[in-house]
Parts: sequence; structure tokens; C-alpha cells
Amino acid sequence: MSSTAASRFSWHGFQTAKFPTVAPWVETMGRVGHISKGVVYFVMGLLAFRLAIGAGGEVAGARDAIREIGEQSYGRILLGLIAIGLLAYTAWRWVQAAKDTEGVGTDAKGLTKRIAYAVSGLIYLTLGCFAGSLALGFGSSSSGGSGSDTGAFLLDSPVGRVVLAIAGVITVIAGFIFIYKGYQAKFMGKYNLAEMSNSLRKLALHAGRTGLITRGIAVIIIGGFLVQSAWFQADSGQIAGMSDALAAIAAQPFGKVLIGITGFGLMAYAVHMCLLGWYRHFNVRH
Repeated sequence: MSSTAASRFSWHGFQTAKFPTVAPWVETMGRVGHISKGVVYFVMGLLAFRLAIGAGGEVAGARDAIREIGEQSYGRILLGLIAIGLLAYTAWRWVQAAKDTEGVGTDAKGLTKRIAYAVSGLIYLTLGCFAGSLALGFGSSSSGGSGSDTGAFLLDSPVGRVVLAIAGVITVIAGFIFIYKGYQAKFMGKYNLAEMSNSLRKLALHAGRTGLITRGIAVIIIGGFLVQSAWFQADSGQIAGMSDALAAIAAQPFGKVLIGITGFGLMAYAVHMCLLGWYRHFNVRH
């Protein structure tokens, strides 16, 4: 279906957005990358959900989820595929930033979004390299990492604590943006709605909303930990990632119920990412 026809199709007020043209290889990177990211988030959510229902599981961040994948049958092969996919997602994010594939423009708002795409790419580059190192047998299976060392370094100086506090505030703001995006559901404009069945459109809408809002709440908790660490000069154990955010949720009253809801939400976000990988609209240059 042509880009013009896709953009004219409307469903419940949602309409496929118009995107700049991209080369076919950009589409391939985007699709593979989205699906790989979805797999990692699904494992994170599944581990949390299993913990909630008493079927084992654990509170897990992205690296823990990657390790879990590696422990399955043919784990190294799976890790290799995940590594390739995450590196493809990294490249996709950088292409988004450099080529303006989303058509956000060059004003202040557009440049901010494009910088965010590039930073996101760096994060997934580290995850892709981590998965690749485990696949090749070079990585460590321990859960420790450089994040704690970085946190301790920042807490050692007043300037470092200010930087950490600013990072925490930005992270909290990002979390609220996730929630707002989930509520507004503007992500539906990325789908080629005309090529989806009505059931798939509903699934995309509900999975996207649930997933983005859940991820936003987790990100807000992470930002709160960062601000708390900077303000109280706490030890580096307070420097949090997704696993720390999930642990904080699990520690609350009715923690198992909350972590179950959160795990379900992360799995919904994974479904959202996989659906984007399959049905996202790319205006491919032929």
C-alpha cells in the first residue's frame, strides 16, 4: 500500500503519520531492533510476573533478562540473535537522530527528541555488546556492573551530586512523558493501520497504553532513587536501574500484587514493541 493511502486511513480518530522517506536497510534495522527490544522487555516482565504468582522468577533489569535468555536451550545462539537485534536497534536510533526519520524537524523540540534518540542508542549499544559478550563466552555472569562505580564517583563530590540530581530530575520528567504518551496514544500514528485487522489495532492500542504507562512509573521510581541518592549522599547501592525500581515496587504493601501488575505491564510494552517491529509504517524509498 502506498504511503499516501496509508496516511489517509483513519481508525477511531487515529491516523498513520507521514514520515520522511528512508532506504530499505533502515526499515530492516528498525523492524529487527524493535522486536529484539520487545523480547528483552518480555523476559523482564515475565520474571517479575512469575515472582508475583509464586512461580519462581525475580526482579530483573535488562541485563538480568539477557542472562536469563542465555540460560535457555541454545542460549548462546539466542544471545547472538538478541545482540544483533539490539545493535540493529542502536543503529536505528542513531539513524532516527541523524536522518530525522520521524520528521520532528530542527527546532528546539525536534533537536531535543533527536538527541534523546541518540542517547537511547548508546544505552542499547551497551546492552547489545553485553549480550554479544555472553554469546561469545567473554562476559561475566555476575550481576555487578560499572553503574555502582559511577554512582559512587558522583557521590564523592558536590558537583557530582548536582549532576546526579539533575540526571534524576530529567529521568523523572522522562517517566511522566512516557505516561503522557501512553495516555495520548500518539504511538498509533506509527502503525500502518490500514494493513492491520481491527483486533490487532485494539491490541496495539491497549498494549501500547499499558506498557508505556507502566514503563513510565518504573522510570519515575528510578529518577526518584537518583535524586534521593544525591540529596542524602546515600551509598551507591541507591543508584538504581530497572531491577532496583522493580524491587522497590515489590517492597511496598501488597507488593506481590503491584509487581504482578508491573510485570504484566512490561510484557504489554514488549508486545507493543514487537507489533511496532512488524506493523510500523516506513515510507521506504524504492
